[in-house]
Amino acid sequence: MIETEKACKRKAKDRDGIYKRRGHWHFEYKDPQTGQWRSKTTGKTNYNDAKGLKSEFLESLKGQYNPSNDRLKFTAAADAYMEHRRVSASEGTVTLEKERLRAVKKLLAQIAPLDLKLRDFGDIRLIRTYQQKRIAEGVGPRTVNMEGQLIRSILKHHEQWKLDGKYEPLPEPVSEAGRSLTPEEEVRLIDTAKSRPQWAVAYHGTMLENETGMRGVEVRNCQVRRIDLMAAEIHLQKSKTKGGVRRISLSADALESVKELLKRGQTLGVSQPDHYLIPALVTEVVKDKNGASVRVRRYDPTKPTKSWRTAWRKLTRAAGLRGLRGHDLRHNWITGHAEIGTPQSVLEAQAGHLSKRMSDHYKHISERAARKAADELARVRTEQRAEARAKLRERASAGI
Repeated sequence: MIETEKACKRKAKDRDGIYKRRGHWHFEYKDPQTGQWRSKTTGKTNYNDAKGLKSEFLESLKGQYNPSNDRLKFTAAADAYMEHRRVSASEGTVTLEKERLRAVKKLLAQIAPLDLKLRDFGDIRLIRTYQQKRIAEGVGPRTVNMEGQLIRSILKHHEQWKLDGKYEPLPEPVSEAGRSLTPEEEVRLIDTAKSRPQWAVAYHGTMLENETGMRGVEVRNCQVRRIDLMAAEIHLQKSKTKGGVRRISLSADALESVKELLKRGQTLGVSQPDHYLIPALVTEVVKDKNGASVRVRRYDPTKPTKSWRTAWRKLTRAAGLRGLRGHDLRHNWITGHAEIGTPQSVLEAQAGHLSKRMSDHYKHISERAARKAADELARVRTEQRAEARAKLRERASAGI
């Protein structure tokens, strides 16, 4: 049952739970899948339009989550689940789940009956066969586990998951913490990225990740109002984790890249504090003077760019660094701090949350750097003491 919350402390009209925030009407609803209260914008400035959209939204969440749906076909159940996710999850998450669902449907069509129903998943052998077939196709365990999690979510969405205690995800190999670059590789990467104007966004994104430890998603979602040029800081209020909310100090190179991106943004319509530093290139359908529909591309400063993956792949190949990931630049930055002995508390204040694997890696490098520094100090002091003893012997022999 869908519940709505009376936002009595907010400015609502007719006490119907719709309230205004930054010029648009919002409302709160209880997610039927997780039981959590969520806030949703209607994107409307007109009250009646917002009220109608709210009713449509709440109605779209009703009527399809019946525990008696054991005879529901899997394809129909999956489509209903994705329809729910479209309004309850982020656009990026929906895109990823759609890609996984295509692979799931394709293989299930080969190993299961065409009229596969939700009740058929009560047999754990179907899931195990799916896992074995995907591994045989050369798919990695992590991908297979994410697809298994999607199947589980679809079944739980319709209250048909019955395999707790039986389903086991595949063991995943422990991945490396990341790749760090040698000074020569770093110079090649930066100079190559800077060499072509069409790689400008990738270049400045590279500089920000490599100079500040920012994640790629944090760079892409950075809004103009988060940038303080006078203090040479970026104030992150939204990140991958709660620990990611932080103030980021900009080096000279990082500050220069921010300034260049701001200049570029101004030519693309970035003018408001809520606009994004790197606006998205979007496609729209408009009418020409003859009334015909025409597809046009333009930059939308109210949306962040999704990626610069194509430019990144081209420039890393040109730099002789094929396979280098954007996230490796964050690892490179962290490794550099470890090698100069930056305290971990200081590093985490700048980098945000570190995984246990990354923290262990950092600790190992820090300890190695500390040992190297201790050995170097011992070597210098030994030489200094030897010189001092030699001078004392010379003075003694001279009778001074």
